[in-house]
Amino acid sequence: MPLPLTERLTFVIHRISARLALIGAHHFEELGLNPYSARILVMVRELGEVRAGALSELMVQPQSTISTQLQTLQKRKLIRRRRSPQDNRAVIVTLTEEGKRVADDCDELSARVQSELVNGMSADEVQAGYSFLNKFDHILNDLETREIFPFGKPSRKAVA
Repeated sequence: MPLPLTERLTFVIHRISARLALIGAHHFEELGLNPYSARILVMVRELGEVRAGALSELMVQPQSTISTQLQTLQKRKLIRRRRSPQDNRAVIVTLTEEGKRVADDCDELSARVQSELVNGMSADEVQAGYSFLNKFDHILNDLETREIFPFGKPSRKAVA
C-alpha cells in the first residue's frame, strides 16, 4: 500500500515550493512580476548574459514558458534580447539598468529567505540538506527520460 499523500517526499516538496511562492508573491506582485520572471531576472543578473535556451534548462521550464516570460520582461524594459552573432537561432538576454535594480531587489528577498531557512542549522545540516536535494533533483532529472507509469493504460491490478 502506498504512503499517504502527506507522507510522500513529492508532496512535502510541493508544499515547500508553494510556500516559497507565497512568500514572494506579494513582493513580486508589487514589482509587477511573478516567481518565474523574478528568478529569470536574478539568474541573468548572476550570469551577466545568458541564452534563452540555457534559461529554459536552468529553470526546468519549456522554451515557450521562458519565451513568454522574456517577452513580458522586455515589454517592461527590464531585459534586452538580441540574436547571437554565432548562431542566429540563439537569443541572448541581458538586463537593462532598471532590470538590474529590480533583479537586485528580487535577489535581496531570496537571500533573506535563504538566511531564514538555514538560521539555527549547523553547517553539516545545511550541507546534508543541499546534498539530499541535489540527489533528489538528479533522480528526478533521470525520471524525466523514462516512462515510470503507463498513463492512460489500466494498471495490472485493474486488469487482473
